[in-house]
Amino acid sequence: MSTTLEQPIVPPSEESLDSLSLPSTQLQKAHEEFEQINNVTEVESSSSTNIYNTEGAIMKSVSYDTDFPSLSVAVTATKSSSVVWGTRSGAELVRSDVPIVDNRNSKLPTTLRPNPVTVSAVTAVKKSGIITERLELPVSQQLQKKEFGNKTTTADIVKRVRDKTNTHIDVSTGQKTGITTFLIKGKIEDVMRAKRELLENLAVKSEVTIQVPVSARRFILGSRGQTLQGITLKTGTRIQLPPRQENSTEEKTEFDNDEDETMVVKIEGDIKGVNEAKAEIEAIVNERSTKRNHRITHIEHQFYPLIAGAHNQRIYQIAEETGIKIHVPPYIATVENNESNIKDYITLIGERDSVKIASDKIEAIYVDLKSNTRTLSYDIPKRQHKFLIGPKGVHLQELLESTECSLELSPTSDTIVIRGPQSKHPIALQNVLERVRIVSLDITLIHRSADQPLEHAKNILKYLVNRSKLRKIETDFNIQIIVPKVQELEKEVVLDFISKTHEDAEKAKNEVAEMIKNLPPNNFTIATIEPHLHRHIIGRKGQNLQRVKETYGVEIIVPDEKDESPVILIVYEGKVGEEIPTDKKMKDSHIKEVLEKVKVELIKAAQDASDFATQTLSIPVKFHRHIIGPKGSTLNSITGGMDAPVSVKFGSYRTGAAERSANAEGKKLTQAPISNDIVIIKGPTVEVERVVKEISKVVEEAKHTEIMNSYTIVFNFPAQYSAHIIGKGGANVTKLKENLGVRIDIEGGRNEDKKTTPGENVKVTIMGMKENVEEAKAKILDLVDKLQDSATECLKIPSEYHKSLIGARGRYVKRLEEKYGVHIRFPKTRDSVEEGEEDIDAQKPDEVIIKGRKKGVNDAKAELMDLLDYEKDHANSVKFTVPSQYLPYIVGRNGVKITDIKDETMTRIDIGKPELSEDGQEQQIVSVVIQGTKDDINNAKNKILNIVSELEKQTTITMNIDPQYHKYLIGPGGSRIREIVANVGGPEEKSGHIVRFPRQDFNSDEVILKGDKDLVEKVKVEIERLVEEQSNLQADVIRIPRSQHHIIIGRQGSQLREIQNRFNVEIQFPGSRSYHDVHLTTSNAEEEIENSEEVVKIFGKADDIKAAKNEIHEILSKVYSHVINIPRKYHKILISNGNNFRKLRNEFHVTVDYDDSSIGADWHNTEETKESVVAVNGIDNEDNSGWKSVKNDDSAADEGEIAWNLKGEKSQVERAEKYLNEILDEEKTYTHTGYFTVPQQYHRHIIGRNGQTITRIRNESKCRIEVPKAQDDETVIIIGSEEGIEIAREMINDVIERAR
Repeated sequence: MSTTLEQPIVPPSEESLDSLSLPSTQLQKAHEEFEQINNVTEVESSSSTNIYNTEGAIMKSVSYDTDFPSLSVAVTATKSSSVVWGTRSGAELVRSDVPIVDNRNSKLPTTLRPNPVTVSAVTAVKKSGIITERLELPVSQQLQKKEFGNKTTTADIVKRVRDKTNTHIDVSTGQKTGITTFLIKGKIEDVMRAKRELLENLAVKSEVTIQVPVSARRFILGSRGQTLQGITLKTGTRIQLPPRQENSTEEKTEFDNDEDETMVVKIEGDIKGVNEAKAEIEAIVNERSTKRNHRITHIEHQFYPLIAGAHNQRIYQIAEETGIKIHVPPYIATVENNESNIKDYITLIGERDSVKIASDKIEAIYVDLKSNTRTLSYDIPKRQHKFLIGPKGVHLQELLESTECSLELSPTSDTIVIRGPQSKHPIALQNVLERVRIVSLDITLIHRSADQPLEHAKNILKYLVNRSKLRKIETDFNIQIIVPKVQELEKEVVLDFISKTHEDAEKAKNEVAEMIKNLPPNNFTIATIEPHLHRHIIGRKGQNLQRVKETYGVEIIVPDEKDESPVILIVYEGKVGEEIPTDKKMKDSHIKEVLEKVKVELIKAAQDASDFATQTLSIPVKFHRHIIGPKGSTLNSITGGMDAPVSVKFGSYRTGAAERSANAEGKKLTQAPISNDIVIIKGPTVEVERVVKEISKVVEEAKHTEIMNSYTIVFNFPAQYSAHIIGKGGANVTKLKENLGVRIDIEGGRNEDKKTTPGENVKVTIMGMKENVEEAKAKILDLVDKLQDSATECLKIPSEYHKSLIGARGRYVKRLEEKYGVHIRFPKTRDSVEEGEEDIDAQKPDEVIIKGRKKGVNDAKAELMDLLDYEKDHANSVKFTVPSQYLPYIVGRNGVKITDIKDETMTRIDIGKPELSEDGQEQQIVSVVIQGTKDDINNAKNKILNIVSELEKQTTITMNIDPQYHKYLIGPGGSRIREIVANVGGPEEKSGHIVRFPRQDFNSDEVILKGDKDLVEKVKVEIERLVEEQSNLQADVIRIPRSQHHIIIGRQGSQLREIQNRFNVEIQFPGSRSYHDVHLTTSNAEEEIENSEEVVKIFGKADDIKAAKNEIHEILSKVYSHVINIPRKYHKILISNGNNFRKLRNEFHVTVDYDDSSIGADWHNTEETKESVVAVNGIDNEDNSGWKSVKNDDSAADEGEIAWNLKGEKSQVERAEKYLNEILDEEKTYTHTGYFTVPQQYHRHIIGRNGQTITRIRNESKCRIEVPKAQDDETVIIIGSEEGIEIAREMINDVIERAR
């Protein structure tokens, strides 16, 4: 019901208030005039208040926002004779814009009108955070004066409260009514606290008891009692709940006339506080009254798995049908009937009717199981039960799913129980036996003749595990070996072998058994040494232990330091190559002697470390973290790391291991006091003293730091910003702590989803160094200032556009959030809210909320609305179909084609799967859906249909063409076929798609033309023309000496191409790839011609061939020939490596002929010369430097000359002759040859990058330098003048020295 207040009373004028001189007079007169008035004023810090009757009970909770909307705006100030009490004048109140509203003429119903005798409040808000509130205390609610005591007056109490709460309080009492009025001014939280203090000390105490359901107890208490504590603090009352009953009455399973068990809640305090607390508790109870929390406790626990079904499927189905939550505790039943320790039960939570339906269904299932299931008992060794359970009980669920039977395991015996339909028992038993079909090996039985078989078996197991022997067996046989746990070793030591095949498990078992047989008791011994000495025995990085192992051929197993065990196990293994006596007695004696030596050496090493000392320090726990440091860094630096001889332990410790050690030595252990403050240092005396000093130094520094960091500052900020200040998971506060090294405590912080009340603050305490504390406070307050600039905008966007605006995986909305620094929340879908969960902040389906700073919110809103307009414009769609055979051409390779269409048209295109057309034809079609604007859709559709139209015009023609013409039609690199397609108007780049020739190895004459019908026809005509033309061509030959081929070919084939193009012929020289493809049509003998290297084939028309031959003869007739004489001794130098000949041919276009018959067989051999002067192991000379130089000897065999015939154009022959003479002049200066032995690794340094180094050496020394290419040749040859080769040798030496 909506109620409004009419004729509001406004603040009085300055004249009427200034005439009142004394505050007491003002108060007295005000009481007389306003005895019947209950003023209701809007408070800035709160939007609601309560109206009380004469007994102080709450009549109605009044919300100013809903019940009095007219009060949501400021009231216009008008003149009135009303008086407002206070120490300031009314004029000051008017100037401070204090709104005061009188409701005495309001038209509230009588039942809601406030009674004149009331505890009411009038709040005046002066400015942000400061309020003035009035508290009226009727006579009936005041304590009698005698109860105050003679020495304590109301004034004393008010003064005490004023000092305690830091508020200003004025008090007056009406002469006629006796109502005592308090005007309280101060901060909101201080005013509320002052009100509570005054009521507690001056108001009559009231007591109320209410009945509430026992099931509501936990909701009244809240998590860790926070809800109850909040009510007591808010109302200033004391609330007592009865203690929880240990054996409370069980809930009944019938719901018709049954209610929850109730309990009495007692509330003590002033009347107003009691009523408020009562209302709070009743609100909690009413909120939970519609839901039911029911327990089913009468069903035997053995039936839980059968009721729940495999993987809880049956319970899930019931929960889904009824809409409630059901919890069936996991249960592995025991065959014994002693279940007194089991307190689990089936729990149902939900609406009462739904809970009743679900309970009936579970009861029906239970009754059916009770009558139709039987049990079967079977004995299986207890240690194998774990295989029946499986990881997380998976094997039990599989058994239940496949056989409808559950399995009950005993914790004390070997008996298992199968429960389920009797017809399923054989299948279930077979399933169980398959699970435990494993191979076991009892180590205890192998050496049963030992003095202590069980202890020896434990030692063997410890050795096998420590040496990873079992792991190797697992790898070799592809099995799994289950090692017993410590608690399973009290009676036997059994290894279980699991494998897919029984044979592999048996083989592995036999292998392990054979290994254990070779480990008799005689191979084991034990050394008892104090645990704190173990580290000294092991040595740094295990050096001491490793030395003993290698010396005696034993394995030493030292217990883990945390076990604090004094027992060290020594096992004889034997050294590699050691001769062991074959006689058993001698062998046992030898092993015993070795083990005894090892034991004595270990004990001696422990005695050598007897200088060990132990010191116990008492250091407060808070300083332990300073000693340890981040990840133990400080402690490691003090002790020396993990291998240090000294150990440090913190806090209380166990003495079990110490007792065992003392007992082994026949000593009595004195129980050390256990304390979390103790720090125990053990090790050599000198090290212990050093560590104690270092630790004491660290503690002193920590104490000094604590004093330095003791500066504390406390301040408040609005609770509504606490979630942002704290950050997700405390990230923001943690970052401040780490960066500034301060401690920050925030009391009363809120999660982002938890609402706060207006005016609620949180308290922040920062402790640390003064500068850092003040900086942390400044940063927090700066962030609060920024948050006050925050805004929230609610947009109305139809839900059908939400998916498009959010984008795939939230891509679009995340981009907006990052761009503008805002949070955008779309309404949750029905599936995202958990069943039974109440969505407090539920949005309407068409609401989108943007939160953030004002500018960011506005910008994000504008862009989001632009996106919405875009989506609305692009919400059009069209659907059509195309033949499926054209789909690859529409999509393109890797989707390139369809992507281009999307990008060009700005549309979304979805293509369906091929399906048969509905018109009865067998042709498959695909559907195409295009979304976007109408114009863009039409554009995209036209592009796709154009592709289809072009494809429909396509045709395929097969031509039969003799394979001998294929190569001609294709042309070099496909040039001719491209030219054919281009000449008829086709795309040159797609010629390979239009014309397809068969592969050469197929020897097929089919040529396929595919493409546009008109284009294909034109290509076909052109190809037929060319084939016909080729069939009429002839082939002839012309003889050209091989030495003159290059003259006709020209530089890079330029002259040959010019002849072919000019005369329209094809010329093939011997050795070319197409030479043998040209078949002669003349009467010349084919075989004779084919075997000649001078025959050049010409292919073309007869007249063209004749003209081309004449052109070639004319070119050859112009060839100039000139003879020069080359001294015999320089002949081989000029022709070495063929470099000069290549240069003459390529650069000068000149060929060289000479008579090599005149060169003798004993012609000078450079390699022989080198071998004659180079020794096998280097050069034999005085300084053994690997250097030998010889003078080039002109022997008689080198006398005479050799005629060289140079052929080519006259100008080029003259250039070539000049070039050869320059080389001869240079060679004449080469009088000496040096042989320099250089290791292979330096050859690359001599050559240098891109030959730069060797070129530099050649140019500076004027020598020819030859670096060997063979891997086994280390001799570098230097040819030049005597002075030049020395210069070259020195330069090479410099290169080698730099490379070393």
